[in-house]
Amino acid sequence: MKDFKFLENKLLCFLDKYLKQSGASGFSIGVSGGLDSAIVATLCSKVAKTHALLMPTNNSNNLNLEDGLILCEKLDLEYEVINIEPIVQSFISVLDVTDKLRKANIIARVRMILLYDNSAKLGTLVAGTSNKSERLLGYGTIYGDTACALNPIGDIYKSDLFLFAKYLEIDENIINKAPSADLWEGQKDEDEIGFAYSSVDAVLKEFEKNDQRENLYAIFNKNLVDSVLDRVEKNSFKLNPVPIANIS
Repeated sequence: MKDFKFLENKLLCFLDKYLKQSGASGFSIGVSGGLDSAIVATLCSKVAKTHALLMPTNNSNNLNLEDGLILCEKLDLEYEVINIEPIVQSFISVLDVTDKLRKANIIARVRMILLYDNSAKLGTLVAGTSNKSERLLGYGTIYGDTACALNPIGDIYKSDLFLFAKYLEIDENIINKAPSADLWEGQKDEDEIGFAYSSVDAVLKEFEKNDQRENLYAIFNKNLVDSVLDRVEKNSFKLNPVPIANIS
């Protein structure tokens, strides 16, 4: 992917088309201080009025919040900062949650509740920020960070987004930091996935061209191939519509 001007224009047309069809007044987006939300916020702000929510917990990295605030000021976004710790703790106490993954899912879904409430209040569309790598790996919470009205970057691999961000002149602090959903202290996406996005995307791109696992063994480390493709297969249900019993 090299023609980033063409890509930008295509995504801006996509956003503009769906916004006009919806009759909404603009976009609502969760800004984390990370790469994906920075790109989506930048694109949305070029199309219509965009409102950002920054939703840290007590364990969130303050540098991410600072980068998110700088981005909002740079793009002249309307924004609110809401510490969601009390909301999250109310769920945790009622449900007696001790498992880290369950807590992470609660955090992601609380953030989406606030985004959709913001959307209802302002008459906006919720813009999604999940990239293609995350979507294929299932690295996201259903009805959490994967929930949105539209998603301009859902068909772009994470490794390509780093280059696209440079074209869009996203702040280097955001581009260079380790990707993180900021769900707990010290959390990093690539630590959880087990490999760097560059390696994961190389496998995914090759698999997209030739979907035979055995052929990939000749190109990549077998452990890498199996880890990535097992995860894709296990989480493929997240990309499918909800099954509905057909009784017609």
